[in-house]
Amino acid sequence: MNSNQWDRSNWEKLEAIFHDAIELPESERGLFLDRVCPPSDPLRAELDSLLEAEAPARDLLDTPPARVAADLLNRHAGGLSAGHRIHDYEIQSLITMGGMGEVYLARDERLGRPAALKILRRHLTANEQAVYRFETEARAASALCHPNIVAIHEFGDSPDGLFIAMEWVEGITWRELLTRGVAAVSEAANWGSQAAAALDAAHSAGILHRDIKPENIMLRTDGVVKILDFGLARLTRTAPVFSAGSFTGASGTISGTLSGTLLYMSPEILRGEAATSASDVFALGAVLYELAAGVHPFAGETPLDVFEAIECRRVRPPSAVRPEIPDALDTLILATLERDAAGRPPAAEVFAQLSRVSARP
Repeated sequence: MNSNQWDRSNWEKLEAIFHDAIELPESERGLFLDRVCPPSDPLRAELDSLLEAEAPARDLLDTPPARVAADLLNRHAGGLSAGHRIHDYEIQSLITMGGMGEVYLARDERLGRPAALKILRRHLTANEQAVYRFETEARAASALCHPNIVAIHEFGDSPDGLFIAMEWVEGITWRELLTRGVAAVSEAANWGSQAAAALDAAHSAGILHRDIKPENIMLRTDGVVKILDFGLARLTRTAPVFSAGSFTGASGTISGTLSGTLLYMSPEILRGEAATSASDVFALGAVLYELAAGVHPFAGETPLDVFEAIECRRVRPPSAVRPEIPDALDTLILATLERDAAGRPPAAEVFAQLSRVSARP
């Protein structure tokens, strides 16, 4: 299609779908495109062309960790060595490594405390999407000061790449927690109430997380819950924290349709609509269901099964899986998973109700 034939809305739609598509694994991308921009749509050919052009950069981001490690500038197999310094932070050990960079346990020499150092290595900064997500995480999380949200200490640049220094959380992710079996009802309610309090604080500041999942929630050893990874966060129009320009990407806009992880996506996001605070509540509801009942409410063998379950399948009450779940928790979880976003309670109400459940003997 000739660009002269397009109006502004076509370009905006193309851009939004493109940015959402490149966030998805290859196995899920085709299904998503067929739903929001089928082959009969005049935009589809342009989208396929743009995604093909993006492939070299995506290949870099998707490179297996061992391959990334071999290509690092310092050529150390495990990334940066213990004792290496980045600004005031001395590397102690590698925590995790992936295509998007590395996370280290470091010591803040200036303040004498441990810190988690997340690094986007220099060879990845050529990818605008990677840089945008990295900067978004730093800006969004640093705008929030809440006991249940990981604190950002510093964001900066170094010869080794961009880095985010953040609070060190000693504990396990909820994904690890789920492998240990179902939690006690009071514990699940207590942990869920803390996560809901964090979401309420973010939403009150005009920030959507957009990727709530067990991997992005930690349980500290003392029982405090921390929400991590605001890399897909989005600033809503009413947010008072930043100017609009602070959250524009290289293209000048923020994708507002499909973002996150399929198992925890709300029906409206799967339909290509903009995420709202209710979308975060839906994701939290799915995680809470999993934590309380020990199974996922929308589990399926294929991405299509999951799509169908989220959009069509009647959610089985958690108590049908685990009878000791009380009616109040049963009702609340089902309310967070309402297909109509307007029917879901806000995060503040989820917090209040979960607090009451956790307080009961």
